[in-house]
Amino acid sequence: MLALGLPVLLAGQQAEMPGMMLAADSLAPPTAADLTGPLFHNPPVAILNDRPFKLSFFVNFDTSEIVTVSLMLKTDTAHTYKEFPLLGEFTRYVHILPEEELRGATLTYYFLVDRKDYGLWAYPTGADGAIDPYVIDLVPPTKEFFQKRYYE
Repeated sequence: MLALGLPVLLAGQQAEMPGMMLAADSLAPPTAADLTGPLFHNPPVAILNDRPFKLSFFVNFDTSEIVTVSLMLKTDTAHTYKEFPLLGEFTRYVHILPEEELRGATLTYYFLVDRKDYGLWAYPTGADGAIDPYVIDLVPPTKEFFQKRYYE
């Protein structure tokens, strides 16, 4: 097994993995989309609550197939999620969170992609297919944070 979880194959062997077929004599290695799927976001460890913050979400679908891409978010002080439509360019969709949205101790969010042909995609999802939102700490800009003591 390789570090990425892909099996080691000898010439002429084949292995099936969810969503792709591997062969030892194939020329092209799996792409990032094969390993992560068509949706990708790298969540921050923490967000400073005194300045705007930019969230980026990458969608590997043909833009003609996408109806909308949305960010659903709430803080621990809110009871319901707010929906923010995302503006995208070249498969990257961005939303800038203003300071007013960063009140509380944690920020919980997930993404929705509405497609013309496949319905609704959510990200991130758990192993059972249910939405598993990110929960990120909202922290004040303290000396300890900037000295990276927050990450320990």
